[in-house]
Amino acid sequence: MGGDWGEVKILLIKTKQHMNTAILFDTMSIQSYVFGSNKLKDNLGASYIIEHIYDYFTDNQSVEVGYIGGGNALYFTNSETEAKGLIKDFTEYLIYQFPGVTLAVAIKSDFDHNSYVSEIKKLFELLAQNKGKHLPVNIISSHGITDICRYSSLSVEYIDERNELISSVTKTKRNYIEKIELESDNLLVEAGLQTEYKFTNEIDKLRMKKGEDSHVAIVHIDGNGFGEIFRNLPSVEDTREMSIRVKSVVKDSFIKVLQEYHNLKDKFSSILQPVEPNDEEILPIRPIILGGDDVTFVCHGKLGIWFAEQYMEYFSAYFSDTDKPVSTCAGVVVVKAKFPFYRAYELAEELCLSAKRARKRSGLSVGGNWIDFQLAYSGLGNSLEEIRNMQYDVFGFNRPYSTDKRATANSFSELKRQTNLLKSTLPNSKIKDLRENLSVKNIVPDFMEQLKCQHPDFKSSFFAQNNFSIDPFFDMIELLELYPNNLLNE
Repeated sequence: MGGDWGEVKILLIKTKQHMNTAILFDTMSIQSYVFGSNKLKDNLGASYIIEHIYDYFTDNQSVEVGYIGGGNALYFTNSETEAKGLIKDFTEYLIYQFPGVTLAVAIKSDFDHNSYVSEIKKLFELLAQNKGKHLPVNIISSHGITDICRYSSLSVEYIDERNELISSVTKTKRNYIEKIELESDNLLVEAGLQTEYKFTNEIDKLRMKKGEDSHVAIVHIDGNGFGEIFRNLPSVEDTREMSIRVKSVVKDSFIKVLQEYHNLKDKFSSILQPVEPNDEEILPIRPIILGGDDVTFVCHGKLGIWFAEQYMEYFSAYFSDTDKPVSTCAGVVVVKAKFPFYRAYELAEELCLSAKRARKRSGLSVGGNWIDFQLAYSGLGNSLEEIRNMQYDVFGFNRPYSTDKRATANSFSELKRQTNLLKSTLPNSKIKDLRENLSVKNIVPDFMEQLKCQHPDFKSSFFAQNNFSIDPFFDMIELLELYPNNLLNE
């Protein structure tokens, strides 16, 4: 077109229409897949796979991404026939590339994006129904004539570079070690700590003092009410945006924890194995799962509660701009390094659930972050309740605790203050005697009177008002073992 009008470019703006067939994937049995081995590198490899299995759809132009996170993935396509074809191709790909990974799937045709909340609810209901109908077999079964992989308890299919017999599941997890290390290095780069530290892939190299301490902490932290938050978002765009934000906040919060450790590392020198000259400095923490609204990491046994406390505070702070306060709950179990990893993770999950129940009982007006912790001496096959019944069969405990600064009852800040008081008013030998005597009901009253007479500061600190419960003493004594003592008053 010429003349006085000049050249006119006509821009055709096409409004994207949502595809109307929804596919909802759910990665099943994530915990047993990730934590089924006592080798940390297997746990890390499994976590990497779970985090990246939906990369399969990255360049697929025939699907629209709804959201990905927390083991779920929502996609949209043009028809049910197309959806079934995509599911067939994807699940075949998983069998060959990632044996042992199991999916549940739901399809909903004619998905009404204008009624997004109700449609998502129906889709999740359909997914729940499908989970109970069929559990696919995606690994080679044991037949009695095949050897068993010592890491996965599955049939052996390969001989590795160390001439060990391993399953295809174990081999696949270990194929991703280099990519895991690259992601770990990138995390340190983002934290600005790449020249200071390295992560380890071995659980016994988390800086426990040789010959003194072989305890590690498994920490599981889960967001409160995020399932409800996601289900009530009004559109797929809002869901996608929230999913991306949560993933970013999880990583940023963990980075903040690493930076805080770096700033205070001199305070941890008394509990960490010294770094040998010319050796790289290993961090006493290793993230295993950083995805969705939940986090799992393993660390030095005396730093688990402190790391959890820092993470929860940073995570909540990132959501301070939301209408409804966002919070988390943590479970911290401290076990020997050789303790079965999956069992330890289950205990950490039980502790996290215990913290969630306590938070709910406290009333949502208090809400906030809650934590429960346990030093597990034994009890490989015991539940958390059974372990506590055995260890505290005479006098109880006050756990879980709220880490919210506003909390009045079961305040973790108050527990730390009391623990510091106990440390300053009784010598270590008497604290040890107190722990032993708390397990013998008939001895406790006389022993307490003896302590009051011998240590006036102890009496004035805890019994001046004659209304101090004896229950927190177990919590205080264990916190002395599981928390950096020089940070109790901070």
